[in-house]
Amino acid sequence: MINKFIKENYHILTYFILYLSILVGFFFNENITGGPQIDFNHALKQVQAFEENFFYTFYNYDKIDYTTRISPAFIIILFFFKQILIELDLVRITLLHILLLTQLVFYYCLKELYYKKIIFDTKPLLLFSCIIFLSPSFRSNIIWPESMILGLLFFLCGLYFFLKNINKFEKKNIYFNIIFIALASYIRPSFCLFAFYFTFYFLFNFKNKKLILISDQKLISKIIILNLFLAFPAIYYVFILDIFFISSGGLSMNFFNKIPIILSMIFFHIIPILFYKNFFLQKKFFRDYKLIFILIILISFLLIYGFNYNLNLGGGGLLLHLSNFLFGNNYFFYFLIPFFIFYTYQTIKLERVNNFLIILILIFLSPQYHLFEKYYDPLVFILALTILKFNFKNDFFINSKFLVVSYSFYVVLFFVTFINYYYIKF
Repeated sequence: MINKFIKENYHILTYFILYLSILVGFFFNENITGGPQIDFNHALKQVQAFEENFFYTFYNYDKIDYTTRISPAFIIILFFFKQILIELDLVRITLLHILLLTQLVFYYCLKELYYKKIIFDTKPLLLFSCIIFLSPSFRSNIIWPESMILGLLFFLCGLYFFLKNINKFEKKNIYFNIIFIALASYIRPSFCLFAFYFTFYFLFNFKNKKLILISDQKLISKIIILNLFLAFPAIYYVFILDIFFISSGGLSMNFFNKIPIILSMIFFHIIPILFYKNFFLQKKFFRDYKLIFILIILISFLLIYGFNYNLNLGGGGLLLHLSNFLFGNNYFFYFLIPFFIFYTYQTIKLERVNNFLIILILIFLSPQYHLFEKYYDPLVFILALTILKFNFKNDFFINSKFLVVSYSFYVVLFFVTFINYYYIKF
């Protein structure tokens, strides 16, 4: 009887076990990625500034004490929750449960994309969506509420309506997508970059790949007007009122640093999918694509020559930190750079325009100097299962091997992060 119950409800049991693990993490103030608790306490200083003088703080957000590049929209949300709930732990547990909806919306995105197309069972989709509960960044940033995850929640809502239009085109789905991406952008401005991706597909790929620009000029006009209407308050606030809070902490256009570090994060978080695609076994590449191989080596040397990221200032990603922990230098990381470029090239080859656009967005997603893992975990994994095209077949979802590989990867990542935070500190 018990075995039958487990067999029929293993996906629900997995969800509740992982949900309970997050509640345990909340009880013990889990902060294994190190930064979220510090960031949350720093955000409370801006909340206090709003409590002391709301309008002055709003119009001088880039000049107040304890400035931050976090959007004032997120700080104002914290402010209102604190005014209503008073107790800080009550604010945290309430926001935690709101942010947990990210997994649910992710599940509906997967269901919209794959159910009845390549599989007829939603249980594996729920299991894949629950993997983000093991993500160290996701866990820490909902236990100590952070703007990235709230922005991710709104982004996934926008993504859901985008995916609905792939199955059945309806104009209202375009409007919902635009609204939710705008909300995500107000919480986390970097998400506005995805508006370019979605707009590209609204123009060129929907309605049987006919140009909406030609076939429905009224619709394209509405898309442009709605985007401008929703973007205007942010443009007015940042550029006309000149409250350029985004530069707090320092901006950087040093792509010698950004490209290898960001590609390393992308590579790291799609390892289970690279395993599925047998990308690790592409020996013929070096035989059949000699010119590409030479180009990859040349680009790698160029990036290594210009690379000068300072780990003491924070961020850098797991693989760069691992290189310095094991060898006391960047050499192991430099050795891996050609592999990051190679697997990026292989990913782009699967669907050139689509995957190139998404990877380009991920590279520009972090305009600041500090490149933190939390900006890409679990975002990259979510994108890999939705709009970053890997051409999955039904075996990916129904073959337990790939599910086990994915869970094993994130379980190991969780424990490595846990051990590092409490014992090693690399």
